[in-house]
Amino acid sequence: MIERKSILMAAALAAFALVSVPSVLFNNAIKKYFFFVGHWNTAIIKPSRTSAIPPARTRADRRVEAPQPELRFVKFSVKVAGVSEVKIAGDFNKWNPEALVLTRQGKDRWEALIPLPPGKYRYICRIDGQDVLDPLNPDTDLEAGRKVSVLTVK
Repeated sequence: MIERKSILMAAALAAFALVSVPSVLFNNAIKKYFFFVGHWNTAIIKPSRTSAIPPARTRADRRVEAPQPELRFVKFSVKVAGVSEVKIAGDFNKWNPEALVLTRQGKDRWEALIPLPPGKYRYICRIDGQDVLDPLNPDTDLEAGRKVSVLTVK
């Protein structure tokens, strides 16, 4: 026959296991969570406008900030079949075609959406490594002796 002391010891050991195993798992989960949160870098978001209330009177020692231009979202869209890549180089990206690569939207349409302040911009399309005028924009101008497309953002 099993002694009462042995039964009580087994019950205490089972109760200890039932309490300690979940608490160890919970403790490990908490450690992982705080490790994740502690090493998480957040992005810095800069507003396009300040939302501060202007002062009632200007101070001589305070520098007046120039108003920031409003941005418009401009869609570059090129319809051309049988190409592998389309890029845009212009005075808005310092004529660097790698800065604006269009994505394929459907079978033969390439598009990109970028924010630009109002003004006139000159650009050229680079389709599979060859510079061509935008086939959907008839406005042109000269830039460094070559003909380029012109975009007016209002």
